[in-house]
Amino acid sequence: MQTSALKLLAQKAKKRLSTAGQNYLDVTNNKTTLAYLSPTSYAIVASRQRIEEDPLYDKVVKLLEKGDVLNPLAELTDYNVFNNLTSEEKEKYIIDIAKRYNKIKDYCLHQKID
Repeated sequence: MQTSALKLLAQKAKKRLSTAGQNYLDVTNNKTTLAYLSPTSYAIVASRQRIEEDPLYDKVVKLLEKGDVLNPLAELTDYNVFNNLTSEEKEKYIIDIAKRYNKIKDYCLHQKID
């Protein structure tokens, strides 16, 4: 059975990702090649989506338009989700919302300056 070129490329890419930051053996050429991705590159690549595509973007913009908000994280929290989490998951959820809020806020403030 002949393997397609696309399948070979996919296998190479999977091998590079699974051995990110390490040397790996290139099966087709029998040589050792350095993978250029660090183990955390996936998170970096995944975070390169546009800020405007974040589901919180519109909510944060409305909060910023209101002016001073005492507790923006409380207003951004989805309590249907939050109330069903364990205490550790709740901490991660709030930290994630805080990071996203700060990123969107900085982005919006820089857009107004430029």
